Amino acid sequence: MHLYLHIPYCARKCPYCDFNSVAGRDGEMSAYVEALLLEVSRLPRGPYTTIFIGGGTPTSLPPRLMERFLAGVRAHISLAADYEWTCEANPGTSDAERFRLLADHGVNRLSLGIQSTHDHHLRFLGRVHDAAEGERAVALAVATVPRVNADLIMGLPDQTSAEFAQDLELFRRFDLSHASVYHLAYETGTEFYARKQRGELSEIDAERSRLLFTDLSARLAELGMSPYETSNFSRPGQECRHNLAYWTMRDYQAAGAGAVSTVAGVRLTREKHSGKYIAAITSGGDATWRREELTVLERRREAWMLGLRLSVGVATADLLALGDEAQRWRPLIAPLVAAGVLADVGTHLRLTAAGLPVQDEVTVALMP
Repeated sequence: MHLYLHIPYCARKCPYCDFNSVAGRDGEMSAYVEALLLEVSRLPRGPYTTIFIGGGTPTSLPPRLMERFLAGVRAHISLAADYEWTCEANPGTSDAERFRLLADHGVNRLSLGIQSTHDHHLRFLGRVHDAAEGERAVALAVATVPRVNADLIMGLPDQTSAEFAQDLELFRRFDLSHASVYHLAYETGTEFYARKQRGELSEIDAERSRLLFTDLSARLAELGMSPYETSNFSRPGQECRHNLAYWTMRDYQAAGAGAVSTVAGVRLTREKHSGKYIAAITSGGDATWRREELTVLERRREAWMLGLRLSVGVATADLLALGDEAQRWRPLIAPLVAAGVLADVGTHLRLTAAGLPVQDEVTVALMP
């Protein structure tokens, strides 16, 4: 069993972020924590193999509320013997007290939003921390919990190859075993998207992106990390098991504003507005904003989309189990295999190194 918990609050809304996050609502945090715990109390008790606290910025909760939240979660759910419990954190709201509270209540993996090790890029990204605070947060994390991931963003408009190489040195300095490296995207509804529409920002060219990704893979390989998903690299056995549950289409529970769960083919999205979520839950409602019963076609399409993100690829057995017969996709994969962008290894169909830069095009070509 898998569980996602959402904390929507941030010190500041980053201009590139399209996640369900808000700034300036600190006054409702206490009511939100109580509503979230009430929703958690209605969920199956477990035992949960993985838990993931995401946001927003979970560490934006004051220590007293974090203590209340974590103790409340532990009171309502049980953990499997070999569990993974991840919490996202940002350097600007990280300190020894918060990290110790997380560890004391069972969190054994931290995911830090470092994004860059250069102050001018951090300012461009709207981050509230500087490079020195990022370093301190990583050092504190590795001293407190067994497993640490750091997030970086590549493909910034003025980012040089040398700067990106310096960013990646972070993983060597702290001997980290997991890296999440995302390409800057201009998502609809964000400040960066509006600036791009006005001609103030533009995406870097495709060849530049390809070279950055090649450099990324080579440098992390030197540290024993290989890509197990498009944007995620790890040493063997250090993969994020919670995210793998999403990518392999396992059922997962969820609680919190905007949180999404998928159980037995039913996908529920909760009310995204934190105030409306609090009102719905505390009045006895379930805060459901959208209910979707996934069709067989939708599940087939997701199997392709998610499976091709994984280094192992999409399992042909999964496709057949969903009724996506080989006579449909066999003729489609033949030219892609011949072009060297897709590999047919019998049990799986996976992208090659040449296929990674054209992942979206290959996926669309193969989806039913």
